[in-house]
Amino acid sequence: MDSNSICKKTKRLAGRQKTICKREPEVVAEVAKGAKLALMECKFQFRNRQWNCTTAKRSITQILNK
Repeated sequence: MDSNSICKKTKRLAGRQKTICKREPEVVAEVAKGAKLALMECKFQFRNRQWNCTTAKRSITQILNK
């Protein structure tokens, strides 16, 4: 998971978020890991329900899987 590509694909970052994304790639990588883990856990917990942790336009999943 390349933090540079995550920063480029994430268009909603502003101000300090952009700065952190560019200057702290290890932080971005850890945040991405945490988000992916949280999404996997959410899907596991709600696996038998109609709502299965989808996100708006599945944007988070698209960014994390590339």
